[in-house]
Amino acid sequence: MPPLNADRAVLMAARDVLLRDPRATMAAVAEEAGMGVAGLYRRYANKQALLRAVAADNYRRYIAFAEAALSDTEDPWHAFTDFLRQVLDDGLPRLTLALRGEVDVDQGLRDLDRLAIDTTNRLLRGARGSGILRPDVTRADITLLLEQIGRIDVGDDVRSAALRRRYLALFCDGLRAEAARRRLPGPPPQEGELLGRWSVTTS
Repeated sequence: MPPLNADRAVLMAARDVLLRDPRATMAAVAEEAGMGVAGLYRRYANKQALLRAVAADNYRRYIAFAEAALSDTEDPWHAFTDFLRQVLDDGLPRLTLALRGEVDVDQGLRDLDRLAIDTTNRLLRGARGSGILRPDVTRADITLLLEQIGRIDVGDDVRSAALRRRYLALFCDGLRAEAARRRLPGPPPQEGELLGRWSVTTS
């Protein structure tokens, strides 16, 4: 595997640091990235700029997983559940939770959010159309469930990852069309309820 370029290395270091402490300083990120604080500030003018870059990268990774699943037409159920597993294994829900309330959301992030929603909805429509996904599950349902599974942490990274996969498998069984014989109680979450959890300001 080729070495990471400097910008990618900084983003990966920031992901690791922010997962541990969303309020970590720029100095902590610089130390994790193996660079000086001045070098980090040359790339990102302030912490908000860094946080927005990390959030944007999180969105792009998510969208890439969804688009890969959309391109797999051989086995729609495997494509859909593999997408969920990749999102979970990559730590995207955990990072989303870590960044919530810390990022001033700008127009670029809003645009990525809309693209993520659109791509996921296309994936859900395909899964429903194939008859494998229960019809009453929404994208917002998927988001909140992945976040809940992503919270699982027993203090050991390997064990925590194994438990997340275990509960994802249980979750996926409830997503199958045959499970729709049992109606879900209450309405699904609304998109506005999800967006409202962020600190949203224009920058």
